[in-house]
Amino acid sequence: MDILNGPIIQNIILFAIPIFLTSSFQQLFNAADIIVCGKFVGSTALAAVGANTQIINLFINSFMGLSIGANVLIANYIGAGKTQKIHNVVHTAMTFACIFGVLLMIIGLFCSRNILMFLGTPDEILIPATVYLQIIFIAIPFIVVYNFGAAILRSIGDTRRPLIILTFTGMLNVVMNIFFVVSFGLGVTGVALATAISNVVNAIVVVILLIREKSDVKYNIKEWIIVPDSLLKIMKIGIPSAISGMVFSTSNLCVQSAINSLGTKTIAANTAALNIESFTFYITTAFSQACLTILSQNYGAEKFGRCRKIVKYCILIAMLFIGIIILIIKLFTNQFLLIFTNDTEVIEIAKIRLGIVTALSFIQPIYEIYGSALRVLRHPYIQTVAVIFGIIVFRMLWIFTIFPIYPTYETVCIVYPISWAILIVFMFIAYRIISKKMLKKEIF
Repeated sequence: MDILNGPIIQNIILFAIPIFLTSSFQQLFNAADIIVCGKFVGSTALAAVGANTQIINLFINSFMGLSIGANVLIANYIGAGKTQKIHNVVHTAMTFACIFGVLLMIIGLFCSRNILMFLGTPDEILIPATVYLQIIFIAIPFIVVYNFGAAILRSIGDTRRPLIILTFTGMLNVVMNIFFVVSFGLGVTGVALATAISNVVNAIVVVILLIREKSDVKYNIKEWIIVPDSLLKIMKIGIPSAISGMVFSTSNLCVQSAINSLGTKTIAANTAALNIESFTFYITTAFSQACLTILSQNYGAEKFGRCRKIVKYCILIAMLFIGIIILIIKLFTNQFLLIFTNDTEVIEIAKIRLGIVTALSFIQPIYEIYGSALRVLRHPYIQTVAVIFGIIVFRMLWIFTIFPIYPTYETVCIVYPISWAILIVFMFIAYRIISKKMLKKEIF
């Protein structure tokens, strides 16, 4: 893909769609965990898996944010034609991923039960939820390596091979779910094992691809190095992104604790609705990543006129795609929910989230894509500050003040779109100010 010279809209769509499909297939295959639990084990097992969703997202978002630092840096160097610096960043990123992943695994294994207890996880699902979380943490180093490897591939405009990898391992996950849960009756433990093994395979395949790569991002597995300058630059971009992701997840953990207080049925319903709603988020992520990489290369090449168009088109196209998905969900709500559970009470509760949060999710790409643009323009902390005050502070205040007065699932759900609106206003103003300074007169 000629990111520097090709048609902007076509490049955005061709770049973003494989990322969306990758995330969607991954979600479909992860949903197999939920489906198998809901259909073959019961609502309690469904809730046990669902209680871990935001915890796992907290950790995953931390290293996904850090991998963005490598993505932006490599793409910048590609645009500027700095081959040796690309080599340094690739090997520094992969070495760091291994070390960071192992540290997260150790922390997670020892803290799993305490985290779940802190969030008020009901006693009836505490033990299976703990087992699930600990098994996932064993696979965390591999998940970190995969995400950094995929970020490196995205920096050269390659979003297709990660799609192929996750399609294969996703199908493997489904087969193992059936094998462990249906055939051997391992329940939540079997679901966790299937997910963990799939992630191990993901990491192995992406490393092999990078080793065999012919471009400047080729990886030498024997070259375990950390170049201080490269690591520092990755961290300068990646840490604010990681903090933003962790803040989002922390706020969701706070919201999850409120959901947990409403009982097992509500936890199960929220889990099912979230799995359906996630496809709107994946559109946001796909076009945010498209903006990140395409804008990074063009910014490195100093093609500032294209940069402005890239940001605008990414937002508009993402909102259009999400609108289509919302319409599909609206038309087939019952059919989608029946995939996860036959419990009519759980289905009715799940419809509340789909009618409030999902229906307004088309506005999410605005703040996410502006955030990606600010990272590329070397102002990543602006989004971090905005997220801290617009998301975590507001949501925590809502949960600790409004929710006790109106302790309903509707009260929990409405906090999402309100906090998004606050963040959009802040990010729009910040982007307008920074872009006028950083995107100066086009020089080519």
